[in-house]
Amino acid sequence: MDFEALYEQHAGWMYRLAFAILRQPQDAEDAVQEAFLTVARKPGFYGALTGGPLKAALTVITRSRALNILRKRREIADSELTDRNLPGDRVSFTFGLSWEEAVASLPSFVREMVLLHFADGFTAAEIADLLDVKQETVRKTLYRARKQIRRHLEEGD
Repeated sequence: MDFEALYEQHAGWMYRLAFAILRQPQDAEDAVQEAFLTVARKPGFYGALTGGPLKAALTVITRSRALNILRKRREIADSELTDRNLPGDRVSFTFGLSWEEAVASLPSFVREMVLLHFADGFTAAEIADLLDVKQETVRKTLYRARKQIRRHLEEGD
């Protein structure tokens, strides 16, 4: 499969994934573009993967790029608040955390596991293979992540 065919086959769902995270069309397009640039910089990447593993890898890359953009957006918003000389070192307005915000607050490695499992339906064994970690590590990480997400959601109520 050449790069153009790869783009044609996967760009649509990658955009929908990025848009679900970012909620802004231009940012979602940027995330997809950055994901394809990542793939283009690794010449043997998509040749080595086919079928499910390719889609799983593209999912992880796209989600990662979208979350990076989201993180940058929040950093800019935080710096704008600081620039206005608001009281305190850091101003935080919490009107109840959504599930997405709770997941976004997780470390990136944990967040990837959570999204692969709960959003994409991968099993612990599949995630372990994809991320090259032990299956028990995935199970423990998901267990701890659920507790942390629950805690964030309860604090937001």
